[in-house]
Amino acid sequence: MSQKKNITNPFYQGDLIFVFIVFFAISIVAVYAAQQFNQYNEPFAMKQALYYLLGALIIILFLYFDLEQLEKLSFYFYLLGIIMLIVLKLSPAYIGSYRFAPVINGAKSWFMLPGFTLQPSEFMKIGLIMYLASFMSKHSPTGKRTFKEDWIFLLKIFGIIIVPAGLILEQDTGTAGIVMFVILVMIFLSGVNWKLITLIVGSGLTVAILVLYVIIRFPDVAGAVGIEEYQIKRVMTWVNPSEQTADDKMQVERAQLAIGSGKVFGNGVSDLQVYVPEAQTDFIFAVIGESFGFTGCAFVVIMFFFFIYRLVVLIDRIHPFSKFASFFCAGFTALIVIHTFQNIGMNIGIMPVTGVPLLLVSYGGSSIVATLIGFAIVYNASCQLTKYQRYMFK
Repeated sequence: MSQKKNITNPFYQGDLIFVFIVFFAISIVAVYAAQQFNQYNEPFAMKQALYYLLGALIIILFLYFDLEQLEKLSFYFYLLGIIMLIVLKLSPAYIGSYRFAPVINGAKSWFMLPGFTLQPSEFMKIGLIMYLASFMSKHSPTGKRTFKEDWIFLLKIFGIIIVPAGLILEQDTGTAGIVMFVILVMIFLSGVNWKLITLIVGSGLTVAILVLYVIIRFPDVAGAVGIEEYQIKRVMTWVNPSEQTADDKMQVERAQLAIGSGKVFGNGVSDLQVYVPEAQTDFIFAVIGESFGFTGCAFVVIMFFFFIYRLVVLIDRIHPFSKFASFFCAGFTALIVIHTFQNIGMNIGIMPVTGVPLLLVSYGGSSIVATLIGFAIVYNASCQLTKYQRYMFK
């Protein structure tokens, strides 16, 4: 049966529709509350609603493709992401007097287009997960494996990720770290020998610890080898905030103050007292904390847990029918997990500030649209699973 016929008799996924609606409501209310600070004097909530509307249209559009077609398109999503990153790297900060690809907060990550900004790395994450899922579905080690076969498999993955990961690392260290986490999760689930997994994870942790040690003990050396000053300050503020200047630790302190001031039930949406810079993006969780207190924060966390649980169940159940969908859902789940942990962590001070948004909640056209592209594939996979299971028991 064609996917087009499926649209006329759709297999609705009520729980995923519920997740979409709830996060839409959370995001609009939180962004509306944040924009009262007038840091940029823009109608962020209205724009966020439009981004969500565009995302909803994308979800509907993707239902006209079956999973095999999406798998075939994965390479083109991947290639488009690389092209966008290369164009961003080569683009001038200004075209005449117009800001086109400026360096913002120490990172050259955005195209400044009329009426909106475009962040290629957000779309590259989804394109990379898609293409890796396609590759792994065809080449994952199966049956009795040798170290040689696993090494060849890993080298091929390295060849896929090296260019986009390198371009993202040059633009934004936080996003690059997220990409590497997602890739490691996908590799772990691909069936590679656990000894190789241990070697890869151990090597990665060793490098990360070494970099942190150099930044903490020898900041001048860290600066000399290419680590930006703002990155050094963020790490030092996280490790030893008491010895940092008031400006360096201001964001985290104000985020913690905002969350704490909300107490149990919050102060309401229109009566925020604690100003937090970038409240509509990086520190949206602090706005939720002040507006709705512990109750609101707990509700958001519970919704993320519910969404992640739903994805984990889908990973397992769709695998016999579509390995591509299973691997994609695994990568997308890892993306949601690491973004949620990192963003909430930096809001409450247990993680360094990295500029990572809270997916589906923080303001941002690229973040919302790219995440909802991933959501569209997940929703499509869940519909397909329902169809497969329905036909199996007829």
